[in-house]
Amino acid sequence: MRTLHPLLAALLGAALCAACGEGGQTARCTPSAPATPPRTTSGALTAFTDRAVVPTGGSLQASVRVTGPAHYQAPCDGPLQVIVVDSADIHVDALSAPAPRGTPCGSVALAAGQSAEYDVPWNTDPTLPPGEYRLVLGLGDQPQLVLHVRLGVDVSACG
Repeated sequence: MRTLHPLLAALLGAALCAACGEGGQTARCTPSAPATPPRTTSGALTAFTDRAVVPTGGSLQASVRVTGPAHYQAPCDGPLQVIVVDSADIHVDALSAPAPRGTPCGSVALAAGQSAEYDVPWNTDPTLPPGEYRLVLGLGDQPQLVLHVRLGVDVSACG
């Protein structure tokens, strides 16, 4: 059986103690305020999610709100398209949902003061590794909007 050289073992132990906190005591997680859900705006479009961190195997809702005046095309069978991209720039999911009854679709014209919201749920695959993911949201013929979310443990929750 191989053993560590005593100096290497001492250095490794010191590094682990430093990582645990002062005096070798176990570090404690003191939750900070939850991460703010991402939001971005471009012209009449605002993209947002209902959470910034998604637990592994969990879900979130991605949304785009259009505020008039605006004219756009949004196909009724899937007005909002969401492409999920991992940190290696690999597309890991593609999502859409039909427009619910009462939601404007097809050729849409919103007057000043009117708005429409389009939502798509993302039910994460439990085999996806934790990390940052990009959500690329496209509403019909409008420019795409990008949001960043974290899958897995919220590393900002412990300080």
